[in-house]
Amino acid sequence: MIKFAGLEEIWLIIQDGWRDLASTDFSQLKYSDVDLAFKVAIALALFVLLKISWIFICRFFGWNKYSMKDSGHPISDSSKRGLLAGFFLSLSKVFLLASFVAIIFAIADPFVSFVKEEKRYTEARTRLDLKDVSGSMISTFRSSGKSKAETAMNAHLKFIKMRQGKNDRTAFWIFSDDPYPVQEDFVMDDELYYLKAFDAPWELSGSSIDSFTEEQWEGYAIPRSRVVQVAGQGGTQLSSTLKMAVKLFSEDEKRQERKTYYGYKNAGKAILIVTDAEISDFEQTKDILEELRKKKVIPYIIFIDATITVQDADQPARESELLKEVVSMGGKFFPVSDEKSLDNAYAEIDKLEKITVTVEKKVFATPVFHKFVFAAIIFLAPVILLGIIVEKFSDP
Repeated sequence: MIKFAGLEEIWLIIQDGWRDLASTDFSQLKYSDVDLAFKVAIALALFVLLKISWIFICRFFGWNKYSMKDSGHPISDSSKRGLLAGFFLSLSKVFLLASFVAIIFAIADPFVSFVKEEKRYTEARTRLDLKDVSGSMISTFRSSGKSKAETAMNAHLKFIKMRQGKNDRTAFWIFSDDPYPVQEDFVMDDELYYLKAFDAPWELSGSSIDSFTEEQWEGYAIPRSRVVQVAGQGGTQLSSTLKMAVKLFSEDEKRQERKTYYGYKNAGKAILIVTDAEISDFEQTKDILEELRKKKVIPYIIFIDATITVQDADQPARESELLKEVVSMGGKFFPVSDEKSLDNAYAEIDKLEKITVTVEKKVFATPVFHKFVFAAIIFLAPVILLGIIVEKFSDP
């Protein structure tokens, strides 16, 4: 059985709503959809203007179908609409206009902006993930027929899944000749990070892929949706990406120093690179790796072994200079051909010293459109009451 609110309950609701409206500092309000509200206001104003214009046109040409001169039905002065009825009718229009204005403000999606900080301290490791999306990653494996790019994505996603709940502060960039941030700064949101890694491109292509035919795409090693055309990309240069990584870690250190900071200042930092290690700028990369070593950032490589792809099947296996350099500075590499490699990579990251960092939760806005909806209802209520009064004092 439906229970309807009584007059006393309705009155209490109105009082609460009115107090909420009266306590609002309208000077602090901001609006997120002003454009839509402006369009609605213009449409409403044009409609009213059209209506008024039509009334004047009808009167000018005598097109008023509701009355005639000398109709033969005289109306006594006592039956005509009085001054009081006219006043109430005009007043009802004022309230109706105020209600429309309140609705337009509600459509603009008003909100109160403020910053709420919720500081907490948690132990975490800091890691930057870099994934190779150069042209060499479209080569395919003999056994599975999968491209190195797809294998790299699957390995990276599996590693992310393994690390969930470990309080890693993680950023994620893809690189070809230059870095392209997917998650630019360090975050601790595992689910968001996983989704961004899943949606990331597999290849940054410098060639004009828009001119590819359907037949060409059918023979391509990776899907069209996973290729992004970017001018000047397609090669594999790691040095420019690592330069940006040095900057990222340096800026993060400065931010942490401005907060309450515990543990080892230079502990718990790593770079995880998912690549086939076929870089063309080893000498420059070597210098940047040395800068990272001084910052105690440990490099790890999930190695997509190029020697077992179709294109490289007839070439002898070679040991990458990049892999040698990473090992010499205390890092390690983990070939994806080894089923236990990701477990080993997980274990190595887990050995890093944890640091206690400050995590802040910020809430930037609270919507207040309901205040204007309440105002619109309040302004509409007198319109109904005034309508009854006008009817009382109008023509019979």
